[in-house]
Amino acid sequence: MNKYEPVKFTPIAVPRIWGGHSLKSWFDTDTDQPIGEYWVVSSHPHGTSVVEQGAFKGKTLNDLVREHPEAYLGDSPQPRFPLLIKFIEAAQDLSVQVHPDDEYARRVESDFGKTEAWYVLDCPDDGRVIYGHQFKSRQEYMQAVEEKRVKPYLEYVPISPGRLVFVPSRTLHALLAGTMVLEIQQTSDVTYRVYDWDRVDEHGRSRELHVEKAADVLLYGPQPTPFPAAQEITAANGMRGSRLVSCPYFTIDKWNLQSGRHSLEHGRKGNPDIVIVTNGQGTLHWPDGDMPLSRGDAVIVPATLSDYAVSCAGEIEMIRVFY
Repeated sequence: MNKYEPVKFTPIAVPRIWGGHSLKSWFDTDTDQPIGEYWVVSSHPHGTSVVEQGAFKGKTLNDLVREHPEAYLGDSPQPRFPLLIKFIEAAQDLSVQVHPDDEYARRVESDFGKTEAWYVLDCPDDGRVIYGHQFKSRQEYMQAVEEKRVKPYLEYVPISPGRLVFVPSRTLHALLAGTMVLEIQQTSDVTYRVYDWDRVDEHGRSRELHVEKAADVLLYGPQPTPFPAAQEITAANGMRGSRLVSCPYFTIDKWNLQSGRHSLEHGRKGNPDIVIVTNGQGTLHWPDGDMPLSRGDAVIVPATLSDYAVSCAGEIEMIRVFY
């Protein structure tokens, strides 16, 4: 018998001024506040996941990593669990922002940088996000900020449900109103705001901007490509899979499973998988047990399990992440 089992965590609901109310039903969240983020896997001190059920109920993800690194951490680029998984609901436009890379974040913030990816769950028919900019230099950026002319320099790209947007560190970006995404990112909470649409709170105060630090880390010149080419990885026996992106920090696969039971192998031997359900419901199976799966669930499958499987009566869509 393997003493390690897949673990699911209690979602952490994070109120945001730009948040909404639609995702509350996914996570049984009872509050009048607008919720912008639901952290479903996190080892960050700003919000640490706690196991919801099973043998490790009440343990934090950091407890599991410290006590059982062979199962719940493996070969990691960070001493803590290196990925933070969250669902985001943007009822209003998010601030235009940028994240530093590892080198800058470690030197200036004593944290890690933040490369991220968004899997689009929902958006308006004409949905788009801010991605990149036209500033040719730091000087041009600083002058635009001083003259309050940031908006004309912003670049937009169209999005649609089921599409993945890859956002490397140093890329200027923002989710816009009406967009819901699953975000996979490095474990980091360092954000530099460049522009916040001239919003103020109930006291007439605007949120802090981080103009100088953003100037330090912004990528000038050619901008990254937002849409990596997906690669089919399997299509047989009611199981269709595609690799949406692979980078030094994470690999993201999408699985669409039809009725039946489907075996899965770990993305990287010796490291855990993270399985996130984006639509439908089913059951996760392993040699010593099983666990119901429904929309919004995120499960860490320990590296020590030789195999696992997912069954469903209808259809289930999952995102599988590994590092």
